[in-house]
Amino acid sequence: MKARSLLSVSILLLSFSFAPLLVLPARAWERGGGGFSREGMARGGGFSSGRESWSGSRNRESEGGRQGEGESRYGQHPTANESQRYGGQRSGAEQHQQTANEGQRGTTTQNQAQRQQSMQNETNTRQQGANSRQESRQGEANTAQQSNQKYEQNAQQNRENTAKNAQQSNQQYQQNLQQNRQNFANNYSNTYGGAGANGAWNGGGSPGTWGGYYSGLGATAAAGLTMGAMIARLPSQSVQIEAQGNPYYYASGVYYAPQGNSYAVVPPPKGAVIPSVPETSTTVYGAGKNYVYNNGVFYDSAGKGFKIVDPPPGLLVPSIPDGAATVTVNGAKYREFGGVWYRPFYSGSDVVYQTVRNPVG
Repeated sequence: MKARSLLSVSILLLSFSFAPLLVLPARAWERGGGGFSREGMARGGGFSSGRESWSGSRNRESEGGRQGEGESRYGQHPTANESQRYGGQRSGAEQHQQTANEGQRGTTTQNQAQRQQSMQNETNTRQQGANSRQESRQGEANTAQQSNQKYEQNAQQNRENTAKNAQQSNQQYQQNLQQNRQNFANNYSNTYGGAGANGAWNGGGSPGTWGGYYSGLGATAAAGLTMGAMIARLPSQSVQIEAQGNPYYYASGVYYAPQGNSYAVVPPPKGAVIPSVPETSTTVYGAGKNYVYNNGVFYDSAGKGFKIVDPPPGLLVPSIPDGAATVTVNGAKYREFGGVWYRPFYSGSDVVYQTVRNPVG
C-alpha cells in the first residue's frame, strides 16, 4: 500500500515535470522555431537539463508576459504605450486618408478650375463672336452710308451736269437759231437782192419785195398763207430741197425754211430744184429757149425737175403779182418783184410785162 502511494506520487511528479516540455515546444513552434536546442526551450523549443528547465520557466513567464502584453495590445484596454503606438498608426492612417482627401480635393479644385477656364473660354468665344458680328454690322452700315452718300453725290453731280448741259444746250440752240435767222436773211438778200429793205416780204416800195406772192397763187394749198408765217409741222407731201447750201422744204407751191423746231414760209429760193411746178404755171419764150413762169417765178428744166432761175431780158409775161413795187427811173416807170425788173407794154388792150435789166444797178 505504501509502495503504491509512492509510485503514484512519482508518476504525478513526472507528469508535472514533463508538462512544461509539452507546452513550450508548441508555443515555440507557433513562433517559427520548431527545433531543439541545448540552450533551453526559450531559444529553440527543444529538450534541456533541469537548469535549463528553470530558464525555460522564466522564458515561459516572459512569453506569458508578452502574450499578456499582446492580449492587452489587441484587447479593449491597451496600455499607454500601445495606445500611443496604435494611436500613431491611426494618426498615420488618418493622415493618409487626409492626404488622399486633400489629393481628391486638389483634383476636384483642378477640375473646377478647368471647368471655370472652359466656361471663361466659351464666354470669350461668344463675346468675340458678338464683337465680330457687331463690327460686321457696323462695317455694313458704314459701307451702306458711304454708298448712299456717294450715290447722293453722284445724283447731285448728275443733276448739276444735266442742268448745265441743258443750259448750254439751250444757249447753243438760241445761238443756232439766231445764226439761222442771220444766215437766212443773208441768203435771202444775196439771192433776191433788195436795196434798202433786204428783200422785204410784206410789200412796199422797196426793191426786192415778195408781198402778195402766195395770195397770187389762187386756189392752191398756199391760199391764205402769208410770207413769214410759222408752222409746227410740215405737210405730209413735202420734199426737202436745197439752195446755195441751205435746206428748204417744198409742198404744193409753198416753200419752207427750218427755224428752230418750227418752219417759216419763205419766197422761192433761187437755185432750188423742185419735182413739179404749180398747175397755174405758163410757158414763156425768150433768149432762144422756153421757160416756165408762175406768179413772178421763172423755172428752167433741170433733168427730172425744175430749177428756180433769174430770167433773161426780153421775156414777155401776161401778169405780175399784185405786190410788185413801182419804181420810176429817169422818167420811166418800172415794176419790180422778187428781184426781177419789168417794163409794162400794151398788147392791144391788154398790158403785158417784159423782163429788163435792173435800171438802177
